[in-house]
Amino acid sequence: MTATAREPQDGLRLPRPPGVLRRFGAAHPRVVDAVLVVVALLAGWVQVDRVGLTGPLWQVLGGPWSIAIVLTSAALLVRRTRPLVPLVMAAASVLLCLVDERGPLVVPLAVSVFALAVHRSNRAAVAGAAVLVVEVLTLEYVQSAAMTRSPFLAIVFIVAALLVGTNVGDRRRYLTAVLDRAAQLAEERDRRAALAVVQERARIARELHDVVAHGLSVMVRLSDGAAATAEADPARARAASRQVGEVGRGALRDMRRLLGVLGTDESAEQREPQQGLADLDALVATYRTAGLPVVLERSGTAELDAAAQLVVYRAVQEGLTNALRYARLPRRVDVRVRLGDETEVEVVDDGAAAGSAESVGSGRGLLGLRERAALYGGSVDAGPRAESDGLGWRTRLRISTAARLEDPA
Repeated sequence: MTATAREPQDGLRLPRPPGVLRRFGAAHPRVVDAVLVVVALLAGWVQVDRVGLTGPLWQVLGGPWSIAIVLTSAALLVRRTRPLVPLVMAAASVLLCLVDERGPLVVPLAVSVFALAVHRSNRAAVAGAAVLVVEVLTLEYVQSAAMTRSPFLAIVFIVAALLVGTNVGDRRRYLTAVLDRAAQLAEERDRRAALAVVQERARIARELHDVVAHGLSVMVRLSDGAAATAEADPARARAASRQVGEVGRGALRDMRRLLGVLGTDESAEQREPQQGLADLDALVATYRTAGLPVVLERSGTAELDAAAQLVVYRAVQEGLTNALRYARLPRRVDVRVRLGDETEVEVVDDGAAAGSAESVGSGRGLLGLRERAALYGGSVDAGPRAESDGLGWRTRLRISTAARLEDPA
């Protein structure tokens, strides 16, 4: 079999057929068909001449039978694409035996049944073989007793061709089904890979938003504070400026760590742990430095994996960033983290809502947080506090940390 035949369009690499003859037949099907036609011609002429005719060459070759031999043999050339044609020609040659006392042409009979079983179906082959056997038995009934050997030989050939053909056909159809299934699996693998790329891009986009947007929000507030106090309190302004540098460097480190996963270098810096519960105090301290009166409360215990801890950290970060951006003059911002089988994170402020002109967010933060929570069968609620007469905002995250849900992809 050639390389092209063994490598379909879907890229599946197939094993080479066993045996020299099978490999040659798979590589040169037209040569095999031509050889088969020659064999059928020779066998037909030998079979017809077996009765001992003498005389001119036309009579030696079988007279009118030579036409039937040529037609039935030539019909074998289309046995792969139109298997019914050789069967019809072979059946017609059997009917010809009724008017001329000759035995049926056994090679076209057998090959037509074999081709029908291989290239069409077992049911069609059984039906075709039954038609031919009935014709041969009818021929035996109406012909003289001296001609009984040739019809018996034809029946043996038909039954043998049916048995071998059904076996070969079943094997070929089974291999075709296996290859189709393999092609489907390869296509599904490619779809899963493409979906994984999209999901990874979405994850990186969420992480970039959390790193850049939240860090820049704190840096903008610190810079504004440093500018406002530069003349009245230079020492405080210098402290705020130093804090801007620290926040910026931290954001850069997080960004390098995030972008490092896209590379191939498995260095120690790229394997730094992500933020978790242990980093909440430092996060809250950063927002306090930016002027946000944050109070952190923890309760409960639970064993959270690194991914769940990152979800909790991002929920606190998102809530504090929204309070820093939009809450005007808050007196208190409460951060409550309750751990358990169902972990809850709540960030509540009591400031007035900022006007629409001050809203610079794109909504990606809450959207990304909801996607993170969905991996744990959780939810995110964000909206004004109903109990505070329109003052304040509440961001609440609930996730089930008992067992992480399986990713549907």
